[in-house]
Amino acid sequence: MKPYLIAAFALALAGPALAQDELDFGAWCSDIARFPVDRCVEQRADDVIAYDRYAESVRTFEAEKIKKDEARRIETDRVNRMGDVTADQINGSAVGP
Repeated sequence: MKPYLIAAFALALAGPALAQDELDFGAWCSDIARFPVDRCVEQRADDVIAYDRYAESVRTFEAEKIKKDEARRIETDRVNRMGDVTADQINGSAVGP
């Protein structure tokens, strides 16, 4: 019975994990942590805690990246709306007193 359980677990990892935005525990356990399949099936408490830390760091990284990308997009839009900048504008003489 155990080999069937291991095979079913391996198949479950292959399909849905590729389609999800966030990595599930099984995919993290086998692909990132590279633990044996038996250990992944067990879902030890310390492994789940390590996965939760990893998933949180990924979410934090993605949130920061989205913020930076948006700031970069806003800056690019502002620059593109400025048109050509002359030497006077760069030196500040085009700005009021």
